[in-house]
Amino acid sequence: MKLLLNLLLLTGTILCAHSLSAQTDKLLETVPKTKEEFTASEPLVINTINWLEDTPLDQEPDKRQEQSSLLIGWISGSPQVTVKLEEKMMPFMKKGNEQLMLIFMGGWTKYCLQNNYSRDDVQCNLAALHSTIKVYKKGVGLKKNKEMEKLIALDDKGQLEQWVKDNLKKG
Repeated sequence: MKLLLNLLLLTGTILCAHSLSAQTDKLLETVPKTKEEFTASEPLVINTINWLEDTPLDQEPDKRQEQSSLLIGWISGSPQVTVKLEEKMMPFMKKGNEQLMLIFMGGWTKYCLQNNYSRDDVQCNLAALHSTIKVYKKGVGLKKNKEMEKLIALDDKGQLEQWVKDNLKKG
């Protein structure tokens, strides 16, 4: 009897873990319309952002395009998240790495959602740059960019946050 109960508990635990795993891997399927739908979809947005960051730019192009479009729609319509795009924060745009713009926006959005809808421009830009650096370092489908290399060096030295602060002040 005890063995049967233990087996049932183990089976239930495995099924629950599998169910939770399937839920955390779920990506955006539509762009919400109401504030409540936006709020409810936030975990899916974070999953989508993570997927876009983790999947090399040259893999699953159809899925990438679909998720990119849905994420742009979500960010554009969100009543809680406002991404501010400062040219100084996006040196990757100068050298033909425009696809990093979405990664930047995703990093900003993820930080904002994970930090109580933060509107801290320094921390949001810093998170956006960290996401961009993460994808840039993979080197897949991107052009080398001296400015991005400088940002990576600053980040490696722990000086990227100060760079963000200094450049936002100049704006």
